[in-house]
Amino acid sequence: MAGSGLVLLAALVGAAVRLLPWALDPTIPWATLAPFAKSLLAVAIEAAILTGWPVGWALAAQRLVERGEARVLASLGESPVRTLARLAPQAMVFVVVLAATSVALGREAAAPGRIVDALLAEGRANCVASEGKPATFSVPFVSATWLCGGNVPRLVGRAPLGGIVFTAAGARVSDDLRRIDLDDARLALSAPGEAKTLGLRVHVASLTLKGMAPWARASSIPPAVRALVVTASGLAASCAVVFALLKLRRRRVGGVIAVALGSSGPLAALGALRGLELRIPDVAPGAWLLVFVFVPCAAVLAVFAGAMVLTAFGRARSGKQAAGR
Repeated sequence: MAGSGLVLLAALVGAAVRLLPWALDPTIPWATLAPFAKSLLAVAIEAAILTGWPVGWALAAQRLVERGEARVLASLGESPVRTLARLAPQAMVFVVVLAATSVALGREAAAPGRIVDALLAEGRANCVASEGKPATFSVPFVSATWLCGGNVPRLVGRAPLGGIVFTAAGARVSDDLRRIDLDDARLALSAPGEAKTLGLRVHVASLTLKGMAPWARASSIPPAVRALVVTASGLAASCAVVFALLKLRRRRVGGVIAVALGSSGPLAALGALRGLELRIPDVAPGAWLLVFVFVPCAAVLAVFAGAMVLTAFGRARSGKQAAGR
């Protein structure tokens, strides 16, 4: 639990830093910021549980080896697998907590884009309600403003590509805020660092702008599947690190190395999960979901790879000491 608490504290600090610019913006009310903060909190809690629990198990196994208790258990005929079985009650708690957190995060993953869509619609509705009176309504997180006063409200903003100002009659953003689709879009190109336009104007019925800075990354798999993958990866990494350290009971392993070994599995799982999410088709994933079985495998392989490196380093060190004698 201490490991999860430390990771959670670090994650919360990172989330606070990310939210700070928007929290200090007077144009963004707290009611608008709350869903985004909730999504970041879910990410922080999931990362803390997924990483902190295996690290805690790794430190416990390291102390078991350091005090010589692991060798005593081995001399009594207890295998590492049987020692692992003693952790079954803790494993059940770990599975329940991590699964619940992952499901909640999966449901919140698409919220940022939907909320901004609602803000865009609300701003346009306010323009229509102004009945032609000059007014402006800012839309946070996309750096755009509704201009009211004409026959049709126009959204004005700056494209991700420098020097391009756009206006549009309507707009929709993607779930992760990386893309914005514009209706009846007009663009004006300007030279970098200059306010004057280059005289080039474009008018299209629809336009998609990509490359926007993502506030959050939406998951492309169902929340239940994602929770299953994350939970299986965390449990596999926890068991693998305890098994590896018990197998290395004849070698001295420090606390720092135990922490590195315990965190290697969850980090590899998160990297593999994100890599697969970016490549899975957006429509009807179907059989593509089977590839996510490699995520727990990546966690186990990362732990065992670290253990192999540790073993090789120990043998090389022992060889040098023997040669020195």
